[in-house]
Amino acid sequence: MPVKADMQDAFTVAQGAEPAAESAADFNVVSASFLPQKPLMVPQTTAVIPAEVSPVTVALEAQPEPMPEVEQGRVFYVTAASANVRQGPGKDHPVLDSLPRGEAVLVLVEGEGRDGWSLVRIEGDGVEGYVASRLLAEE
Repeated sequence: MPVKADMQDAFTVAQGAEPAAESAADFNVVSASFLPQKPLMVPQTTAVIPAEVSPVTVALEAQPEPMPEVEQGRVFYVTAASANVRQGPGKDHPVLDSLPRGEAVLVLVEGEGRDGWSLVRIEGDGVEGYVASRLLAEE
């Protein structure tokens, strides 16, 4: 069997010896060629569109882009060493965040007077809360 001979030759080569020479009589060699009856690829011809088919034009109505929401308010900066952002207006409300000096906030509703509380939004993380108005300035 040819498989055994091939395995034996591989084993012999692995052992460092030369494989046994085979004669041409051990193989059946047949000459063959392939020529198809028809070409395998046919050039494309121009398509014929029947008369009853006509192109259709569809007009799409342009939809206006929605306007982005414009933030109402003005930018203020923290003037104290730090300022607490609270859940409600007053010291009795829990602290949501603390802002360092120079931090910018968007003041949505300005507190009245020196003791007022301004509703602010921290732009980076979107936190909204109240800051004592005396700790903020427009600079």
